[in-house]
Amino acid sequence: MKHKTNSGFTLIELMIVVAIIGIIAAVAYPSYQDQMNKSRRSDGQGALLDLMAKQERYYTDNNTYTDDLTNFGFGTTTNEDTPEQYYKLKAESCGSGLSACVILTATPQAPQDKDTMCGALTYDSLGNKGENGTGTTETCW
Repeated sequence: MKHKTNSGFTLIELMIVVAIIGIIAAVAYPSYQDQMNKSRRSDGQGALLDLMAKQERYYTDNNTYTDDLTNFGFGTTTNEDTPEQYYKLKAESCGSGLSACVILTATPQAPQDKDTMCGALTYDSLGNKGENGTGTTETCW
């Protein structure tokens, strides 16, 4: 008599593989999300640097900065989207008036608003870069 041998996977072997895949996914997914936030952050940084260059050209011609973004080809005066639409841009006075200083803010919007490490990016005409509206640190730049 010949014995028939079964070939294939047992239920326990299959459950072990599923558990291993679950553990790997639980570790990898948060790291993936962090990297996505970091790469999307470049949209806001690039837009702030580009807008500041335009502000400096405007200052050269008019001896003052402006908070009206339509002067730079944007469709609205405030809260204009960045090229990839992960941030909204805004320009405002640093406190001593637009003739002395302008601060630019890039506020994250979905899905970048889940970037709790950095939040809003700021850049002013004095060269200060920051995040979360502080204008004091450069960890996200």
